[in-house]
Amino acid sequence: MQVDRQRLSLDDILNARLIVEGDAQGEPDFSPLREDFDILSQGQSQVTSIVNGKISQTRQWTLQLAPLREGKLEIPAISLGKDRSDPVEVEVASGGQAAGETGPKPLFLKAEIETSSPYVQQVIDYRVKVYFRQEPQRAVLSEPRAEGATIQQYGEDRGYDESVDGQLYRVIERRYQVIPQRSGTLRIQAPRLEAMIPDPNRSRRDPFADLDEAFGGRLFQSFPQIPGVTHPGRRVVERAQDVEIEVRAQPSGADTPWLPATSVQLSDEWSPSPPSFRVGEPVTRTLTITAQGTTAAQLPELDLGAIQAAQVYPDQPKAEDLTTGPAPAAVKTFKVALVPTRAGALTLPEIRLPWWDTVADQQRVVVVPERSVQVAPAPGGTQQPVAPQPSPLPQSAPSAPPVPAAESPESPESLAPAKAGDREASAGLWPWLTLAIGLGWLLTLLWWFWERRARRASTRQARVEPRFVEEDFASLGSALQAVKAACLANDPRAARGGLIGWARQRWPADPPAGLEGIAARMDDETLSGRLRAIDRAIYAPPGTAWDGAGAWAELESALKAASQRSTRPDAQAIPDLYPQV
Repeated sequence: MQVDRQRLSLDDILNARLIVEGDAQGEPDFSPLREDFDILSQGQSQVTSIVNGKISQTRQWTLQLAPLREGKLEIPAISLGKDRSDPVEVEVASGGQAAGETGPKPLFLKAEIETSSPYVQQVIDYRVKVYFRQEPQRAVLSEPRAEGATIQQYGEDRGYDESVDGQLYRVIERRYQVIPQRSGTLRIQAPRLEAMIPDPNRSRRDPFADLDEAFGGRLFQSFPQIPGVTHPGRRVVERAQDVEIEVRAQPSGADTPWLPATSVQLSDEWSPSPPSFRVGEPVTRTLTITAQGTTAAQLPELDLGAIQAAQVYPDQPKAEDLTTGPAPAAVKTFKVALVPTRAGALTLPEIRLPWWDTVADQQRVVVVPERSVQVAPAPGGTQQPVAPQPSPLPQSAPSAPPVPAAESPESPESLAPAKAGDREASAGLWPWLTLAIGLGWLLTLLWWFWERRARRASTRQARVEPRFVEEDFASLGSALQAVKAACLANDPRAARGGLIGWARQRWPADPPAGLEGIAARMDDETLSGRLRAIDRAIYAPPGTAWDGAGAWAELESALKAASQRSTRPDAQAIPDLYPQV
């Protein structure tokens, strides 16, 4: 291994070459160099020569190395197959300026961190500042590194002027989010700045001036200026000091999910506002988490709890990082559609979100309190009928009064012969008692027979289509036009309302409750699938397309056929095969 010098400053670059003679196979392993050096670039060349008929080959690797620390550093032995190079020792001085250069440094870096004792998974604000007096050429800034943490740049670079030791510098500031993934000591390796700066110790003579003189003209006078070539400079590497912090573990007793932040808010909004709760009509609830000092990926899900007497249709949560503010912040939105299924009181349970306040260093909780609302019945609908309770059986005549204890069969006095008057009174009571019992059974039989006829009549009424007059048919046609207009306008909610209105005109005596009921009446699997698709489209996420024209193309013929069947008189209905009694 060969190097271009044995002494250099921390901001200089060391050029090294590894030369291998002969037909060497494979690639050398340069990974041991990374312990004390950054490998800025790496090149390879191969030379084949023939001298006196003898062929020789030489392979060469060229490296540019930037030292990571001061002091005596060793370039370790590099292996290639069975061959190994000799180790080389170099000395790195603190300096930071070229030899002979006096005055303030033209270029340097600083690294700053928000806190030195964060919690695990707490977002840390890490800033790198590049100070320069004259703008460098071809400046490249690497990324900071830390084992056991994620690092991500956020926001735009910020430029401003700052005075250091009486000298005015231009500052470029870049910000990063560092999130420790485990507790303990965390070392953040500062980024490296590689740049070309002017070198006052080198001649500024234009290298093309000699060519102009040789050719006796100004052939190269208008050649574009190339930094570092037409204007001599030197390549430097600057880095800030590494930062070590102690990461604290999650406190014992802290709630889960673990959310360290500086501020957390939970808002609750409704659409429409104020909300109106009615059976079968959806109401959209929007819950929004707004947090500072955290990222969108760290915001947890919300436990909405169990809601009785309502169907819940949650939308996909949306999370977003906010990078325009002075500190990292994030927003997460949850949308839920609630469709009440029963009139009366509806309770929305409490929603809690625990989080850890990293400023006050204590546990906090944001709460959306429990809420009770009243749900109105469906518009134009009827309440669910209550099943009739069976009438009690007619009571029979009261039984004979209990025998007094003195006349109990077990008493000796009861063994005495009864008197003639007592036998006559007992014989006269039993016929009346038998008559009352028989009348009770007769009334029970008549009630059962009447209830059976009423039940069969109700079933027959549901089976035989009712007769419509001309006025009813006109309103049925209007309902069909409303369904058509809603479908062609791609409005599934209006289409559902039009279909329910059509069903009420079609079956006025026993209208179906919703689209599922209409599907059951139509008894068509294809049509049932299309009706269910309308319900799904109503509660689909925003932006989901619904093919209303296609839905009307499938519904039109079936709805018109059902409307025509509804005008058929009762006399045309097929009579029952067996007469009902």
